Amino acid sequence: MHEFLTAFASGVGLGSIYCVVALGYSFVYRTTASFNFAQGQAVVLGTLFTYTFYVKLGIPAIGAGIAVCIVVAAIGGLTERVAIWPLVRRGDETLKWLMSTLGMAVLFTGASLRIWGSDILGIPNYLSSPVTHFGSVRVSSSYVLAFAVAVALAITIEIFQRFTFWGRILRAVGDNRLAVELAGVNVVRMGFWAFVLSGVLAGAAGFVIGPVTFADPNAGFNFAILSFAALAIGGFQSHWGALIGGFAVGLAESLGGTYLGLQYQDLVVFGMLILILVIRPEGVMAGRQARHV
Repeated sequence: MHEFLTAFASGVGLGSIYCVVALGYSFVYRTTASFNFAQGQAVVLGTLFTYTFYVKLGIPAIGAGIAVCIVVAAIGGLTERVAIWPLVRRGDETLKWLMSTLGMAVLFTGASLRIWGSDILGIPNYLSSPVTHFGSVRVSSSYVLAFAVAVALAITIEIFQRFTFWGRILRAVGDNRLAVELAGVNVVRMGFWAFVLSGVLAGAAGFVIGPVTFADPNAGFNFAILSFAALAIGGFQSHWGALIGGFAVGLAESLGGTYLGLQYQDLVVFGMLILILVIRPEGVMAGRQARHV
């Protein structure tokens, strides 16, 4: 039982990381109906700038986190201006948007390797105690922080989209882009701000997961694939789905690695993904909803 509880706690902590990353993907998809493949590398840039601000420059954790979010938000806006805006002006379809963001991911990876090198850079724990005890189960404090941040971000997104004017506009763009454009809303500008806000989420994700994953310039593709799996499981249209999908992927990895072996972790994750897509292709949290916007 202790082995199961330890694996379960580790899976929830690991899943929290995927949740935080997947929320950024979900936010962009919910507004633009396109999957932003550069988001994974934006998270990696968040870890790298965390290393620079927090470790090299010695900025206190809170200040470093704010600075990381601002910088990566600017990178998110740059991604939209370079990869999306020229295609929107030409009227190209969202499939081309996906490929252009993949190109930006490759560009960011190359720039990261050029600036920070290929070595994995260590980031110390922000909390005074590296381990949190839940009875006899020991969990990394970084996992506990990631869990708290993931839940807090999901609640914040819910409040923003449900109760603020701009949040409701962004949500409406995702529901019916043409109708919102005919109503006089500049949907291109809304897309830009969606990428900026996803950059804030990527910066927050990079800052939170830095002490767990460290700063690895080559980790962006892994984040993209596993977060995509989390979104597919939970449902692309729901940030709550991103939360549930992230936890599901983390638990599958942890429990699969514990009872089947580390070499079968990916098999368990993607086996679960295929099973859920067969049973419910739209994801576990997807559903038909009618909303007043």
